[in-house]
Amino acid sequence: MNKSNLSDEARTLALQIWQEQLDCGLGSPGETVTDDLLDEWLANRVYPAETLEAAARGDVAALVLVRQEAGLPIFR
Repeated sequence: MNKSNLSDEARTLALQIWQEQLDCGLGSPGETVTDDLLDEWLANRVYPAETLEAAARGDVAALVLVRQEAGLPIFR
Protein backbone atom coordinates (compact mmCIF):
# COMPACT_ATOMS: atom_id res chain seq x y z
CA MET A 1 0.00 0.00 0.00
CA ASN A 2 1.33 3.42 -0.95
CA LYS A 3 0.10 6.76 0.38
CA SER A 4 0.22 8.33 -3.07
CA ASN A 5 -2.45 5.86 -4.20
CA LEU A 6 -4.82 6.72 -1.34
CA SER A 7 -7.53 9.33 -1.17
CA ASP A 8 -7.00 12.24 1.20
CA GLU A 9 -9.66 10.74 3.48
CA ALA A 10 -7.92 7.36 3.66
CA ARG A 11 -4.55 8.98 4.28
CA THR A 12 -6.05 11.10 7.07
CA LEU A 13 -7.64 8.01 8.64
CA ALA A 14 -4.33 6.14 8.48
CA LEU A 15 -2.54 9.00 10.25
CA GLN A 16 -5.27 9.12 12.91
CA ILE A 17 -5.12 5.36 13.50
CA TRP A 18 -1.33 5.47 13.72
CA GLN A 19 -1.47 8.35 16.23
CA GLU A 20 -4.05 6.47 18.27
CA GLN A 21 -1.73 3.45 18.33
CA LEU A 22 1.07 5.59 19.72
CA ASP A 23 -1.28 7.21 22.25
CA CYS A 24 -2.15 3.70 23.48
CA GLY A 25 1.52 2.77 23.85
CA LEU A 26 1.72 0.70 20.68
CA GLY A 27 4.84 1.58 18.75
CA SER A 28 8.54 2.13 19.12
CA PRO A 29 10.01 4.52 21.68
CA GLY A 30 10.34 7.97 20.14
CA GLU A 31 8.13 7.05 17.18
CA THR A 32 6.13 9.96 15.82
CA VAL A 33 3.39 10.16 13.22
CA THR A 34 4.55 11.96 10.10
CA ASP A 35 3.28 11.95 6.56
CA ASP A 36 6.87 11.34 5.43
CA LEU A 37 6.90 7.95 7.20
CA LEU A 38 3.34 6.95 6.34
CA ASP A 39 4.42 4.59 3.53
CA GLU A 40 6.48 2.62 6.06
CA TRP A 41 3.51 2.36 8.42
CA LEU A 42 1.21 1.37 5.56
CA ALA A 43 3.66 -1.33 4.44
CA ASN A 44 3.07 -3.11 7.75
CA ARG A 45 -0.70 -3.37 7.25
CA VAL A 46 -2.16 -6.74 6.32
CA TYR A 47 -5.34 -5.48 4.63
CA PRO A 48 -5.56 -4.08 1.10
CA ALA A 49 -5.85 -0.37 0.31
CA GLU A 50 -9.49 -0.92 -0.61
CA THR A 51 -10.26 -1.77 3.03
CA LEU A 52 -8.71 1.47 4.27
CA GLU A 53 -10.58 3.41 1.58
CA ALA A 54 -13.86 1.77 2.57
CA ALA A 55 -13.21 2.55 6.24
CA ALA A 56 -12.52 6.19 5.37
CA ARG A 57 -15.87 6.31 3.51
CA GLY A 58 -17.66 5.11 6.65
CA ASP A 59 -17.93 1.37 6.03
CA VAL A 60 -18.25 0.10 9.59
CA ALA A 61 -17.09 -3.45 8.84
CA ALA A 62 -13.95 -2.10 7.14
CA LEU A 63 -13.29 0.28 10.04
CA VAL A 64 -13.57 -2.62 12.48
CA LEU A 65 -10.93 -4.54 10.48
CA VAL A 66 -8.60 -1.54 10.32
CA ARG A 67 -8.88 -0.86 14.06
CA GLN A 68 -8.50 -4.52 15.02
CA GLU A 69 -5.43 -4.94 12.84
CA ALA A 70 -3.93 -1.87 14.51
CA GLY A 71 -4.49 -3.43 17.93
CA LEU A 72 -7.05 -0.79 18.89
CA PRO A 73 -10.45 -1.23 20.49
CA ILE A 74 -13.31 -1.16 18.04
CA PHE A 75 -15.08 1.59 19.97
CA ARG A 76 -13.29 4.56 21.50
